[in-house]
Amino acid sequence: MSKTISIVGVGMGNPDLLTKEARCALLDAELIIGAKRMRDTLPKNCQGEYRETSDGKKILSLIEETDCENIAVCMSGDSGFYSGTKGLISLLSSRYEVRTLAGISSISYLSAKSGVSWENACIVSLHGKKENWIHAVRTHEKTFLLLGGNLRSVVEKLCLASLGSCRLIVGIRLSGPDEKILDITAKELLEKGGILEDSEGALCVMFVLNQDAVCRTASFGIRDEEFIKGQAPMTKSEVRAVTMSRLRLREDAVAYDIGAGTGTVSVEMAAQAWRGSVYAIEHGAKALELLRANKGRFMAENLEIIEGKAPDALEGLPAPDAVFIGSGKGEKEKILKAVLQKNPSAHIVMNVISLESLSVALTVIRKLGLIDVEITQITAARGREIAGQHLMDGQNPVFIISADGSGA
Repeated sequence: MSKTISIVGVGMGNPDLLTKEARCALLDAELIIGAKRMRDTLPKNCQGEYRETSDGKKILSLIEETDCENIAVCMSGDSGFYSGTKGLISLLSSRYEVRTLAGISSISYLSAKSGVSWENACIVSLHGKKENWIHAVRTHEKTFLLLGGNLRSVVEKLCLASLGSCRLIVGIRLSGPDEKILDITAKELLEKGGILEDSEGALCVMFVLNQDAVCRTASFGIRDEEFIKGQAPMTKSEVRAVTMSRLRLREDAVAYDIGAGTGTVSVEMAAQAWRGSVYAIEHGAKALELLRANKGRFMAENLEIIEGKAPDALEGLPAPDAVFIGSGKGEKEKILKAVLQKNPSAHIVMNVISLESLSVALTVIRKLGLIDVEITQITAARGREIAGQHLMDGQNPVFIISADGSGA
């Protein structure tokens, strides 16, 4: 028996906004599968049996078990915009004929309603993800956020991050009878508590317009004065800038900062890999306190603090694309072995100060067969004024070593 599967983008909930193609697919379907809330998006004269689930494996089971030949699977919004369609196609396409039908997405709907174009927007989803969206807002003139039901939390964080003057175009319960579209600053919206209370738990999206956005490349070498300091060691901004350039992080990278200390490198990594995940591994009590404080100060939501000592603390973490080792003392070989077991091709950067530590690091690199080894020594000096004269205070020289796993 031949089965035809239609994956249908049903828009935001109003059946009047279904495309003609989507409407015909739903009317023709003998079996319709989708989440509970999508039942209300169906045309009134649908005759197909409706089964409630949004789990890909359960959808596959329902399709395998049914005798129906014409089946429709409902996806909210557009099937190609933060949808489960991609995963579902991989489950179904090897067994069945699958076609994908577009729907009206929340971004195109809000754009049309508000007159704000979206082709140059940075698009970020906060649904179950920990992206560094504050960094996205700071570095883009226009950011589109898929919020879910956490509008208040997002507005509060914008204000805490000194972004309260950003203009927001907020869509609440789009396409429904109680739809609201607001044009308001973050600060003004926070002051209007009634609106936030009314939207509690409701599906929301927004454009954040930041006319003071900074250049995206300005993330290396954050000024030392911007961090919360203490007694724990701190990687200075000049060294941090070169270290970050050697790490070469993609925006969606998974990265470790081993021996994170106060978190200066961790915070910069979280800004660079803002769509990815950064794991800061630290065991010192004072350092952990400062690390948490700096994570909060920079609102690095994609930065996860792992309390413990490497290599044991690495167990259970996802495979890294890149790893920075700022300390590790006599454990470098064990740490690198643990990293390479997770990803044999991982990119590794190590900072050391003493010649003895450099010798140990190079011995381990040779023993483990790392490739593309680069060694840079950086010595920075900062000027200070004394009696009308400027003198240069030299910082400790630092060796920055980068290498790659051989993939073996």
